[in-house]
Amino acid sequence: MKKPAVPTLLMLCSGFLFAAPVQAQNPNRMPQSRDRGREFVGWMQPEKLYWRPFIVAGLPDAEFKLLSFDDTTRARAQITRLPPGWRQPRGYYGTNEEVFVLSGDLTIGGKKMTRYSYAYYPAGYAHGEAVSDAGATLLQWWDGEIEFVPSRESKAGTRLDEVVEDWNFYERPWTADKDFPAKYDFPTPPNRRLKLLRQDKATGQMTWINWSSPGNVRVGYPKNEPWEAHPSFEEAMVLEGDLTYGECLPQGEIVGTYTAGGYFFRPPGIRHGGRSAGSSSYALFLFRSGKSLETKYFAECDNPKQQAVTGRKESQK
Repeated sequence: MKKPAVPTLLMLCSGFLFAAPVQAQNPNRMPQSRDRGREFVGWMQPEKLYWRPFIVAGLPDAEFKLLSFDDTTRARAQITRLPPGWRQPRGYYGTNEEVFVLSGDLTIGGKKMTRYSYAYYPAGYAHGEAVSDAGATLLQWWDGEIEFVPSRESKAGTRLDEVVEDWNFYERPWTADKDFPAKYDFPTPPNRRLKLLRQDKATGQMTWINWSSPGNVRVGYPKNEPWEAHPSFEEAMVLEGDLTYGECLPQGEIVGTYTAGGYFFRPPGIRHGGRSAGSSSYALFLFRSGKSLETKYFAECDNPKQQAVTGRKESQK
């Protein structure tokens, strides 16, 4: 399997120290950036974005490309580029952090991460020193304002049982259909495979990888309900391959094609999929959602009064 080049950290706002003032004058908050808490952010191609200084108090400098940002919660997703020899002291963030290595290497607390490795650190968890010998490109998320606290001890009350380390795509098997925490009316379609990276024990928030074969990616889904919607946010990046997909937006049905590195953030309730959904090669996606993946299906894109096809009555979990 061909290995892709990957994204890294998401960032912006007062938790970080940038060279310019906020909003219009802040080069890290571009005018075309949308509030992902209210609007669909889609068909983003990171290669068209500029690398910008990523400066966080207490950490060595790096570079980043902002993918999405929530103006209310300050949650963010970003691609981060670490230079060779980058070194972060032991400490913790005041918000949850997820890291996915797209390329290069990153060793955290003595555990080496390479391409398609993943880690999750709950707010307050003091992980060991982080070092990148050769440099790295990361895809990163924080659930709120970013503030780094140098410390050898985790903050009191930290959910230590939620930590995920030593996860690598090439070393983990595909998740069995019965073990994947999703709600729908049918088994996993034959043209799709899933790997669950983590599920939050309290909120149900999930991170997973989805592989689908060439052709119509909706094979095996309800035939007369080509549109689906979720009660929580859903975001993803194409790691490899391509995917053509439709979105039911205020201006109507919009169809676009994602290629490697393509990213979207979809707020709750937006119908998506459609009869045009498909891949000319295959699609390997990294997904996140705000809770367990519950899905409802619709026959029409733009009829808000249409009754949904209900999802599976009970979760597979």
